[in-house]
Amino acid sequence: MSLGFSMRAFIALEVPETIRQRAEELEKDFGIEGLTLVKKDAMHVTLQFLGDIDAAQAEKVVESMKKVKFAPFKVGFSGLSYFTPRLIKVIFVEISQGEKELRELYGKIGKELKSSGITFEIEKDYKPHLTIARVKHVKEMRLLRDALEKNSHLELGTFEARSVALKESTLTPSGPVYRSLYELNL
Repeated sequence: MSLGFSMRAFIALEVPETIRQRAEELEKDFGIEGLTLVKKDAMHVTLQFLGDIDAAQAEKVVESMKKVKFAPFKVGFSGLSYFTPRLIKVIFVEISQGEKELRELYGKIGKELKSSGITFEIEKDYKPHLTIARVKHVKEMRLLRDALEKNSHLELGTFEARSVALKESTLTPSGPVYRSLYELNL
């Protein structure tokens, strides 16, 4: 058992400013009551959510990440979708290029974490995506569906993924604040 400090952590693919800026511009269509938009600085593609870990576990995560070998690859973002079709909870931009590589990278990182004894949430059907909004309770569901339809063929762009990062997440009243702890170059 580890005593002392712990942090909320995850491993993510950083998304360039230009793509995050384009995603943030959707705010005009999604300024709907009951919807919480993700701030531009908080946008990323999660590869592994680790939950609360302590300093010793964070070191094990870094050592696990160092064992992962993966070449840089292109990632493209286009089209809007959402999780939980009956009751929309998360709105995201889909991965139009590089989904196969992101799934492979997810698997490789997961394998190394598991071999190091790190526990984490395993997603059976991992779907890489860029979350842009979370839905609490929308009274005007028609407005939400109209905004989704209007932006269904949205193109945000493509970039070359060259690294992934271990991030610390601090929850604040104004939203999460992320800090990079380690970056793995691909």
